[in-house]
Amino acid sequence: MENQNLDALNLTNTVFNVLIESVVNHFKLKHNILIKYKDSQLYGFGNYNTEQPSLKGDFELIIKSYVNGKYLYNKQREAASGKPIIKISGDYKNLFFKYLGFQNITDFIKSDLFTSKQRIKQLELITKGDKINEHHYVCYYYGEDSKMNKGQVIIHNNWKTIEMIYVYVNEKEEKNTYTFYGNITQSEDFAHINTKYYVGNKKSEGAKFIFFIGKSSPNERQYLIGTYCGFDKYDRAISGKMILKKYNSKAEIEDEANDKSFDPILCQELNKNRTVVESNIRKNPLLFSKKSPFAQVLTRTSGDYVFKFEIEQTRHELKLKIEKYHFNIISINDSIIIEDDRVTVLNKGQIINFDFSVSGMFHLQKISIYINAIYFVENDNKVTGIFNGVDINNKIVSGNLSIVAIN
Repeated sequence: MENQNLDALNLTNTVFNVLIESVVNHFKLKHNILIKYKDSQLYGFGNYNTEQPSLKGDFELIIKSYVNGKYLYNKQREAASGKPIIKISGDYKNLFFKYLGFQNITDFIKSDLFTSKQRIKQLELITKGDKINEHHYVCYYYGEDSKMNKGQVIIHNNWKTIEMIYVYVNEKEEKNTYTFYGNITQSEDFAHINTKYYVGNKKSEGAKFIFFIGKSSPNERQYLIGTYCGFDKYDRAISGKMILKKYNSKAEIEDEANDKSFDPILCQELNKNRTVVESNIRKNPLLFSKKSPFAQVLTRTSGDYVFKFEIEQTRHELKLKIEKYHFNIISINDSIIIEDDRVTVLNKGQIINFDFSVSGMFHLQKISIYINAIYFVENDNKVTGIFNGVDINNKIVSGNLSIVAIN
């Protein structure tokens, strides 16, 4: 086949595992080896005994030149880690097949070692040729230790499989690498990614991702934005927002992932955008978080109100509803929209904070309000507090306000 003349031969994980098992079994049968061989002696690297049989020695008799004994061993490690596609390059791409008595990959997969489905999948991988090109991305996200993180993302097999590499540096500047492999399913306008990782021979569930790709090919997108959920390095359940940026090569994503600087545009979108569920069981809901004991204060805030802002002896009024249970802040005036709203309890339940933006014709455009919670606890009809914000002229303002319930 024409593709066999390419520099590298792509093998599915299944085909490679059958290949290496066949090679090792053939070696042991040929040399009548019944005892367990160390990997270094079997493959022929490190301080192996050159007087004893090794695959390196057998291969060199076939190829009539030097063979790197660790090459096949490293490929075996790649396959054991779950990598979906194993690349065999240079003089090695036919060497292993010839050792077994086959001319090439085509003859090998015609054998009865494979099912029809496995054979078809490998043939598709060969015949696609340059369509199997890898696509390289760097993923950016707000991760462990409250810092921005980067990871390497390699898309294989025409957007069907993925490899993700994360490198963490500890206090001693030692690097720990975590590699995930997964499948990609495209549905509607989204790419759904499920990954797994391997510890020894054990396969465990990794993170899951959803990215919006639109109607066109994902290869056309310089950036992809989506969400992730999984477990972090502290074994906590986490989720958040992630951005993928496209690069031209594996070398480029390695350089970028190792660079400790971050694009401020990406930081703005991702900072603090992360949810963490601690890995322990709470017997009492008051222990869910430090805010839980003061949740009852929030229930007193719901209702319809007139917010009266005093700025330089001028009053500006805004009618708002605070929804019960959901605590959304909604404008009662149809010509004004409330956005980015949040109601929180601060200082051990002593202070209530209303934070929101205003779209529409109103003097204030961004507002943060601080109120003593005792007013809501005692159900006073009139509540007072202070605010700061930005007015319609982009001027930073502050002042007093009162909140009056609408009966």
